[in-house]
Parts: sequence; structure tokens; C-alpha cells
Amino acid sequence: MRHRFRVALGIRAQLLLVLTVFLVIPFLGYEYVRELERVLRDAQERTLAGTAQAVATALHDRARLFDVRPVPLPSLAAERKSDDDPSPAPAAETSARRPVPHPGAVAEIGQILQGLSRTPARIFVIDRDLNVLARAGSLRHSAPPPDAESSPVERAWGMVERAALHPLYALVLTQPTEDFSDENPEATLGAAREVTGALAGILTTDRRLTPDGRATIVAAAHPIWVGDEVRGAVIVEETGNAVLAQRNRAFERLFSIVLAALLIGSVALTWFASRLTARIRTLRDEVEAAIDAQGRMKRALAGSQAGDEIGDLSRSFSGVLARLAQFASYQENMASRLSHELRTPVAVVRSSLDNLKLEPAAADAHVYIERAQEGLNRLAAILTRMTEATRLEQSLGDAERERIDVGRLVGACVAGYRVAYPGRAIDWIAPPDPLTIEGAPDLVAQMLDKLVANAMEFGVPGASVVIRVTRAGADVQLSVGNDGPPLPEGMAGRLFDSMVSVRRETGGDVPHLGLGLYIVRLIAEFHGGRVRADNRSDASGVVVTVTLPGIQFG
Repeated sequence: MRHRFRVALGIRAQLLLVLTVFLVIPFLGYEYVRELERVLRDAQERTLAGTAQAVATALHDRARLFDVRPVPLPSLAAERKSDDDPSPAPAAETSARRPVPHPGAVAEIGQILQGLSRTPARIFVIDRDLNVLARAGSLRHSAPPPDAESSPVERAWGMVERAALHPLYALVLTQPTEDFSDENPEATLGAAREVTGALAGILTTDRRLTPDGRATIVAAAHPIWVGDEVRGAVIVEETGNAVLAQRNRAFERLFSIVLAALLIGSVALTWFASRLTARIRTLRDEVEAAIDAQGRMKRALAGSQAGDEIGDLSRSFSGVLARLAQFASYQENMASRLSHELRTPVAVVRSSLDNLKLEPAAADAHVYIERAQEGLNRLAAILTRMTEATRLEQSLGDAERERIDVGRLVGACVAGYRVAYPGRAIDWIAPPDPLTIEGAPDLVAQMLDKLVANAMEFGVPGASVVIRVTRAGADVQLSVGNDGPPLPEGMAGRLFDSMVSVRRETGGDVPHLGLGLYIVRLIAEFHGGRVRADNRSDASGVVVTVTLPGIQFG
């Protein structure tokens, strides 16, 4: 038979294992935040495109703003560089003279953009030659000041976040920074996707990393139409720092809530599991304490008053044990009651048979009288043995203890057994030194009587019964062995229970009720000892060993 491997987990461990399912919540939350980031990016691109379209709409079909005149104006590259380096542009660049709009027209475009200077975006108006006609705003913005009015709980939680959680967030989240550079001397601005698309007459959005890779710039460019001709473009640029900051705040808040929920859930489930297991262990201990090693009811089980399933189980156990106690009491008293009730009719039958023996009767009548007398004797023996165990249990509490030399007591008993069983060999192996216990000599002798009688009944005729007393550490061992059939499998643990026997029904004259070894166990336990039955190693017979606590040697 194959044994399946099983992992033994308590209720507390199982509930905590179930709690690990909730660890998927942070993953789902992270996916949600990523989706939120995509939505915010799309919204940012649409906002920038709308701003570029609004500015371009104000500049459509105003050819005067793009009248050419050789006036030096900064290029788009120089204007972008000015955010990183506020120093004036080189003379070679400012002295370049190109056909550009009239300065008055440039001033008018600047007035149109003046209202947008406070926006979080950088706006350029360029012509087809990439000259900047006007600009507003900047890519860099200072962080908003922290909220000064906050509760002590919020401040404490903020300190916990900064000390413990922010380092963790920094490992998985990209943090926005204003320390970046947008200068890229190797890039060709005319090749930028948004600029090329706008000058081709198409509203174009694009997203690019800064040359140092520290920030993402989102750009939207809208063409400026004069009639059917594109005369320039409006470029609106903004960093993705705002989106990153919103994403990080959403993730941090979500993660903090999930972490708090997991901590509270773990504590609550641990407390609940501990309370549940404690109640189950208490119920187990109460049930075990209510029944002794022999299955007798020692005390009633007080059922729990709780209204849950464990309370119902406790009350069910209490009811079941009470009914079992009643049945066990009925069984224990049945033998004595039955014996008491049957002794009177047995006495009447016995006296009647005795009277019949005195009367003259036919020869065959005496045969039937003898058979009735034998059956009556058998019935009387059954009644005697039925009450023997009950009387012994009742008398154990009144037995007086004294020091007993087990070797001397057993040796005296062996001499009597050799007289009682003249046709059987008895080997007595005495200890070399006195082995002393504290107990009742008559009870020890009665226990040995039962063991020897059992060995004689099961032993092979002609084979010897071996009686041995030895020292086993601080204990004294008394063993009785005999040649004969081995114990059936599974009977070694039940052999010393009441009404249990491994004899075959032979229909002999001596009744067997399975009480002999039960009495042996009662006497051994009365002396604080134990008894066991084992098959010999060669399966030639059985050895019954009684272990009793010794008090002195020598």
C-alpha cells in the first residue's frame, strides 16, 4: 500500500497561505497605474495639440505677420538652448541675416503668446525657415510647496513613507526631475518629426527623450495657414514630469492602501486563526481529559456556549460523551446485576439437583442429573468470572501497599504452579539480586496467576512455560512466555481490553470471557506499571511482559 505524502499545515498556516492570494493585488494595481499613465499621456498629447491649434487659429491668414525683411532673429535651436544656457547666443549666430518677418509683426505674435507665458508648456511660433517669431513658457517648473496644514497622523504617515516606502518606490518607479538638458548639437531640428509634419500641413505630435535621457518631452506642432500655403508652425512642448508625478502619486497611494490592507488582514487573520486553533485545542484537551486510558468517563464535558460551529461541535461532544458514559455505566453494572439476579435461581436449581441425587432413580436418570450438574457448575463459573473484574476494580482503592521482593514472591508462586500443573514444565529464571517494588502482594500474585493460566491454556502440551524477573533500568520486569500460536495481527493492542479473547470456540468445560488479561492490566496500572504482549522473534510463541516501577535494588 502506497502512502501519499501529505504536508501537515495548521489552520493558522492555511489561512496565512490563503492570504498570499491577495499579493496579486499589488500587481493588478501596478497594471492599473500603467494604464492610467497611458491615459494621462494621451490626454497630455491632446491638450498640447489643442493649445497648438488654438494659437495657430489666431495666426491663420495673417500674411502681414510673415512679411519678409532682413532682420536678425534667433533660430529654433538657439531658443531651445536658451532654456539650458541663459547666456547670450554667439555673435556668429546673432549676426546671421535672413529674410524674416518685420519686427512689428514679431511683437504682435509675442503679444498673442503673452497670455500663455504662465502655462506649464513651452510654445514657439516659427516660420518655414525655422526662425522663432515668438516664444512663451519654459520646460522647467519648480515643485509646488508642501501642504503646511496636515494632521499629526498624516505627518507621521509621511515620515514612514519617506523613511521606508520611498526607497522601495525608487526601485520600481521612474522619478521626475527638472535637472535635464535639451541641448543636442548633433540633431537637425528641421528633421524633427513634429516640425516636419507641421510644415507639411499636418497636426503632428511626438514624444522624445532629452539627450541626457533624464526627461521625456512631448511636442505638438500645428501648421499656420495663409491662404493655401503653410507659412509657419506653432510648436508646443512639455515634459512628461507631470504625468510621471501623477502616476507615482497614484501608485504610492494605491500601494500604501494595499500594504495597510495586507498588514491589517494578516494581523486579523492571525488573531482569528490563533483564537480558532486555541478553541479547537481546548476542545481536544477537554475531550481527552474527560476519558481515561481505558475509555471510562472521568468527568462530564462542559459544552461551549458559543453560537458558531465550534460551539455546536463542543455541545455535540458533550452530549455524545454523556450518552457513552451512561452506556458504559450500564455495561459495567450489568455483570454484577446479572450475577446477583442469577445466583438465586442457580441456587434453587443446585438444591433441586442435590435432592434428586438423594432420591432413587433409574440409571439413565443419574446421567442426565450429572450433565445438569456440570452445566450448572459452568454457569456458576461464568457468573464468578463476570463479577471478578468488577470486584477487583472496586477493591483496588482499598488495597494496602508494602515493599515486595518480586523475585521471592514469584518464586513462591512458581512452587505452587508446579503442584497445580503436574504435567507441565515451568522454567523459573530468578534474578541474581532482590528486586523490590511497592504494592500489594496478593494482587501481584493474582496477576501472575492470570498470566500463568493464560500461558498454560495457549501453550503447546509438553513445552515449558518460562517465567522471568529481570531488572530494566529503574524498573522491574516480570515476563511469562509460552510456545504456541502467535498473536493475530492487530490484536496486541486490544488483548488487554475487557471481553477480548483470541481463543477459538472449543466448547470446553472452562468458560472464557476474555477477562484474565484485562485483570492483569488493571493490577499493573494500579502499581503504576504497564503490560504488553509480543510474539517471539521466531514466531514460536508469545511473551507477556509486565513492567513495574522499582524502588530499590541490592
